[in-house]
Amino acid sequence: MRFLTTLLLLTAVQNIFAADPPPAESTGKFKRTAPITFTEEAKSLAGKRIAVLGDSITQGGGYISFLSYYLEKLHPNQEFDIYPLGLASETLSGLSEDGHAGGAFPRPCLFERLGRVLEKVKPEVVFVCYGMNDGIYQPLDEPRFTAFKAGVLRLITDCRAAKVQSIYIITPPIYDAPEKAGEFHYDAVLTSFAAWERTLRDEGLKVIDLHTAMQKARTARTEAFSKDHIHPGDDGHLFMAHTIVEALGIGLPEANLAEIKADPLFKECDRLRRLRADGWMRHTGYTREKVVTPQPLGNTETEAAAIRTTINSLRRKS
Repeated sequence: MRFLTTLLLLTAVQNIFAADPPPAESTGKFKRTAPITFTEEAKSLAGKRIAVLGDSITQGGGYISFLSYYLEKLHPNQEFDIYPLGLASETLSGLSEDGHAGGAFPRPCLFERLGRVLEKVKPEVVFVCYGMNDGIYQPLDEPRFTAFKAGVLRLITDCRAAKVQSIYIITPPIYDAPEKAGEFHYDAVLTSFAAWERTLRDEGLKVIDLHTAMQKARTARTEAFSKDHIHPGDDGHLFMAHTIVEALGIGLPEANLAEIKADPLFKECDRLRRLRADGWMRHTGYTREKVVTPQPLGNTETEAAAIRTTINSLRRKS
């Protein structure tokens, strides 16, 4: 009897840590190009409160919706609890160029609101993607570089003090403009930022090198990721999500942008991202062109739970 009990317990444990079963198909093709496994990195996200911090690219949120979609689709028996909290124009460096926004307001800095985010959201995992605004679109110099480094290190310190379990540093997207011989090219600044952030791996930090991957992909295509040089379009946001998912060690299926966006599951993931971004940004408060004092959360999480029910139905149906 004791042997049988032990055998049953071992079987149960094996089932818990086994790879998720193949996800149910929804609208659009979803062909596998690699085995789908529930990796240790993905396990570290499941069931955790995940905050995503960044500037206008993160506030735009496309890559967060795609990331959520992939996690939900590929691991239908797990829960992924994402809080999108990007703010346009924001920096880690605390710097702002003269005449920003036509002189209407200086660039906001994350540290004006980070304490409230950590207190109210209580994230266990944090993804951060900054850098695009931190060089304030000027050539690299030591004071600006030092300010960016100090901002990254302060973010790490503050998150650790708040008991955040995992911090993922995402290097900045590329400044997507053609280079001209003899002229300053802002992407060189972002390349330097990314190179320094990669050195943080030596300190045991998790760094996802989006910048290098995006540079390489850009040389292989004729069309820009970003029409305004800064903000990626949908395919750029999808590329960002792919880079993050690959860094988590999750095998990716083959699916094109149109198919994903037509999938009802993606639409619900995107709807949940938009709802939470609006509700939680107001709840934590921020300062940009005006001061938005923290507001009650209201029905945000009640509505989020209803969307979550729909997501679970879509991804778990046989």
